[in-house]
Amino acid sequence: MSRLADALPRRVDVPLLFSAVALSAAGLAMVVSTTSGTARGGLGGRQALFLLAGVVAASFFALFDYRLLLRASPALFLVSLLPLVWLPVFGPTIAGAKSWIRLFGGFQVQPSELARIATVLLLAWILENDDRPYLSTRTVAALVGVVALPIGLILLQPDLGVALTYVPFLLAALYLGGLRPRVWAGLVLAGSLAAGASWFVLKDYQKDRIRTFLDPDLAARGAGYQVRQARIAIGSGGIAGKGWKEGTQSRLGFLPVRHSDFIFAALAEERGFVGVAAVIGLYGLYLARGFGVARDARDRGGSMLVLLVVLNVAAQAAANVAMNVGVLPTTGITLPFVSYGGSSIIATWAMTGLVLSVAQRRFVNV
Repeated sequence: MSRLADALPRRVDVPLLFSAVALSAAGLAMVVSTTSGTARGGLGGRQALFLLAGVVAASFFALFDYRLLLRASPALFLVSLLPLVWLPVFGPTIAGAKSWIRLFGGFQVQPSELARIATVLLLAWILENDDRPYLSTRTVAALVGVVALPIGLILLQPDLGVALTYVPFLLAALYLGGLRPRVWAGLVLAGSLAAGASWFVLKDYQKDRIRTFLDPDLAARGAGYQVRQARIAIGSGGIAGKGWKEGTQSRLGFLPVRHSDFIFAALAEERGFVGVAAVIGLYGLYLARGFGVARDARDRGGSMLVLLVVLNVAAQAAANVAMNVGVLPTTGITLPFVSYGGSSIIATWAMTGLVLSVAQRRFVNV
């Protein structure tokens, strides 16, 4: 018994688990705060169920040997693409997009969020099998293809926000695997040209968001309304905030999608600088412990898997915060662990379970 007690703290990364639990608890509290007493008052209870499902998924992946999942990742990836192929053609249109599959009891699942689990496993498996100082052309093409496939299918729905959450996977994989400087230069040039050309295929509301980002006062009551209200909410929070359920911007309905895309602004209004610093600190702890687990991983595949997961979570959190303060255009990227959304929180917790699986098996005799 004493040997088990001594081993358990080493094999379960308690700080990483604590950061995920604390962020989820903060998110649940904010969802309740921003929706109670409104037509969306039931979202708090639904978020609690989603969180429970996420913890169950994380427990499964933590107990399952990640090395078996890495070997099965090509098949898992192909299976994850099937609903993404089906949705643009046969999926129901909800909120202007064919991104969800309706389930019983009014619940919905978003396959594009869940497909991130199989994608990160396949990327880690590819990197595990190419340990040269610089990635081969074949490996680079494989990495790009693995990320481009789901992105292309998700854009057909269309769902730009979720599609963008796949980009950090590719950038991290190319960086971690090793890419020659001239290839990076070529990718930057190609990306810049593609970004410029994408203007001609963007929808009008997406163009409005970019124009608003460049000039927030251009349409104060139109596309710029969200960013202006988010900034007001953030600035009004002060040092300690107005208190739980006391945020006027969110409670009076001035702040749009305050339980999802702009939950960070609602958090800043209610909890102030202290609350924002605590949440950002929890993301920092999650990232730092991820680096520690990756360093001590027993193999290259496990190390790459952990780094891809934690860097993706950190990048998504940074993008959401930047969107809330007006540094990036509004794109619908949610705040990991915190924003309302069943598929998102389940997928993020499941990927955290993969990190915990690597942590538990970082010793040779496990």
